[in-house]
Amino acid sequence: MASNVASIDMPNSDSDRDIAGVADTGFGAVRIPVEWSEIEPVEGQFDWTEIDSEINSAATRGLPVLGVLTWTPTWAVPANSIPVNHPAPAAASRFAQFAEVAAARYRNRVTAWEVWNEPNIAASFGPRADPILYCSILSQTSVAIRRAAPGTLVITGPTSPTIDSDRDVSPATFVDSLYRCAGTQTFDAVAMHPYSSPDLLSEPGPGSSSLKDIAGVRAVMEQHGDGDKKIWFTEFGAPTMATSPGVSEERQAAILVDGITGMRQLPYAGPVFAFDYRDSDTGNPVQDYNYGLLRSDYTPKLSFAAVKDLLG
Repeated sequence: MASNVASIDMPNSDSDRDIAGVADTGFGAVRIPVEWSEIEPVEGQFDWTEIDSEINSAATRGLPVLGVLTWTPTWAVPANSIPVNHPAPAAASRFAQFAEVAAARYRNRVTAWEVWNEPNIAASFGPRADPILYCSILSQTSVAIRRAAPGTLVITGPTSPTIDSDRDVSPATFVDSLYRCAGTQTFDAVAMHPYSSPDLLSEPGPGSSSLKDIAGVRAVMEQHGDGDKKIWFTEFGAPTMATSPGVSEERQAAILVDGITGMRQLPYAGPVFAFDYRDSDTGNPVQDYNYGLLRSDYTPKLSFAAVKDLLG
């Protein structure tokens, strides 16, 4: 089991304290975003200060790192593109160049790289999910990483639960497209974010597709003769909020225990990463800021003890 530390992206956060907490809790690895948009905001001008600190903090504590290469700086966005929060890059080759620099820099400290975050949805790969464009990014980035850091694992961008539409692509359809485009040698594992909240993963409600998504992605892998590979579950959790789509702290704990236990029992499961170690900003109406096992002031929610028990 492992943990995310998305809270370290917040201003004035103490990344060393959060990463130390992940290690002290007993998690076996940590997932750290390595954002192109933050590191190279101006073409050719790099600032690795924050990421160096975070990855060194993990290395000091013996925590393996899953790095997430993601997000496009404004200068690398397609000309005249529709303004979106997380646009896809104009050139796959340019993203791969950045990935190669990052992989070389952290060659002995990052164990595996995810290529992008949730590329099957428009919210993360705007203006619309594009499996063919993403496949080019994955293929070129895989070559770049393996050249810069032989032996480092290359993981597909994790899928988000969704259905096929004109903007988003369901996990099984997306992964099938990757196999048809890139084959079986481009990546070492497939990644998913099988969120189920407010439902339990094992008891999906009408709007929850993650249990079916996992089975669908696994079937695709086997259809392409790639059944020896694992599925890495690199985010799973639930937001504690007083209003929808939030859940109570009791329900958050139940969702985490049920989902993590179920995923770990799958014979093809790779690492399972809780999302998130700590709230980015407890009580903020932004859903993503409330997924922590701890509140933003470091006081534990009920889920902290519940998940820690699973680590024993």
